[in-house]
Amino acid sequence: MSDSDPLPCSPPADLPPDILLEIFLHLSSEPRHLLAASLVCKRWRRLVRNPDFLRRFRAFHRAPPVLGFFQNIWCVTRCSNQHQRRLGFKPTVSSVGRLTPPNPDLMRWALDCRHGRVLLQCSGDQGLHVWDPMAGEAHYLRRPPGSQGLDIAAAVVCAAGHDDHTDCHSTPFQIVFLDACKRVEDDGDVARILSAYVYSSETDAWGDATVITFPFTFDSSKGSVLVGNSLYWMLELDELFSSYILEFSLSGQRLELIELPDADVCEAYMSDIHVMPAEDGGIGFVGVNQSSLHFWSRRIDPEGAAEWVLIRIVDLNKLSGLPAADILLFSSVVACSEDGDELFIQSEAGIFMINIRSLRLKKVLEATGLPIYPYTSFYTREHQRIEERRSEVHFVGVFCDAGVTYLHRRTIHW
Repeated sequence: MSDSDPLPCSPPADLPPDILLEIFLHLSSEPRHLLAASLVCKRWRRLVRNPDFLRRFRAFHRAPPVLGFFQNIWCVTRCSNQHQRRLGFKPTVSSVGRLTPPNPDLMRWALDCRHGRVLLQCSGDQGLHVWDPMAGEAHYLRRPPGSQGLDIAAAVVCAAGHDDHTDCHSTPFQIVFLDACKRVEDDGDVARILSAYVYSSETDAWGDATVITFPFTFDSSKGSVLVGNSLYWMLELDELFSSYILEFSLSGQRLELIELPDADVCEAYMSDIHVMPAEDGGIGFVGVNQSSLHFWSRRIDPEGAAEWVLIRIVDLNKLSGLPAADILLFSSVVACSEDGDELFIQSEAGIFMINIRSLRLKKVLEATGLPIYPYTSFYTREHQRIEERRSEVHFVGVFCDAGVTYLHRRTIHW
């Protein structure tokens, strides 16, 4: 037998279904593991594909894995020699292929990603697409009738009452669309008006606008963050460092401003901070100070007074997998996974994904400078079938050691 020949496969051990399902349940949530198990034999494939098992698997792991991230890439068209934005996807796990929206020739770019859905804006008619890559579905809608500004932000969320975000592919959704424009007042002053609209897929209609006046612009490239029943965006003052977070309450349909710590704190992070869920379940933010990550949380005391508290510091020099001590110099946080423990940090050396629990670091992209939108989801049955046709897995067998059953395999992708 030559070195290039695949190893002969022994038939998998004839374990009872309950034991096999328990083993499968404890596999990693990354899709390649269930995919590999489904290729062993027809019996394992039936077990892995069973809807009841998949529900148990999602409930056991709770947080869907980060499959990759989307980017809005500027490119030059051949016919017009003009710069245009295109949607690109970069997988962060080996078993995920390219995710391409329907009608890929259309010009679209990402506005938001959440719970397995991607919110896209279309060029030309400025319409919106809600795209579900795992289900292979897309929902088109027009922008709110009253929107008129070019300074916009938007978010996609599950409809009220759906709290289990392990499988949102068939559930109703909402879109929150923020539109900032300038208006000349009667006294000649120019006021900036922010309008918030909410779309419901259940009614297929936009609600009335919630309007406030404020002197800010959006940093919409960082996207939104969902914490509890509220969405949050970073804001930028026209001439000063950003010092506020915008909150939109989904239940109360209210817009409010949350003041960040004093200017000295913001300047310590060069005002380059990223809003994210705090470890205690509230709203927080993270910033890079020299060679460390600083995690802050907004806490409310029994009397209703709010304060910002520094709750954790992570030394970047102690990350596992760091190839060089100075590789994260002059870095900043550019994205986070709301459902998991992953942060994305950009430095001059590229973009890195950090798990803030295990403190493991992984380089995911060479280029820098473009916003990224992490995409999280469990793989569905339809996509498992696609990947099965792209992979060949040779299993050596199943063996036991000290009462623990192991899967020993050799995998070839082609």
